[in-house]
Amino acid sequence: MEADVIDKIRKCMASALKLNEATAAGIDPGTTAADVPGWTSVAHLSLILELEKAFGVQIGNEEIASLGSVSAILASLQRKGISA
Repeated sequence: MEADVIDKIRKCMASALKLNEATAAGIDPGTTAADVPGWTSVAHLSLILELEKAFGVQIGNEEIASLGSVSAILASLQRKGISA
């Protein structure tokens, strides 16, 4: 199941951060904003919107800044009932 969630996160990141296939394929739970070219503060907001749409969740303003890694995104989704 985790692979499905990670794949969906990859797709969201590829779309929001304008990543090529090779870069998107390298995204895993250990990936952080510092590892991904283009993961800027503005792109981060686009990523949040993509995640909300793809997973049918709402991410609160207080949580947005803390989602600077794939592991943090996974943890947030788990708290919202999305199984990884």
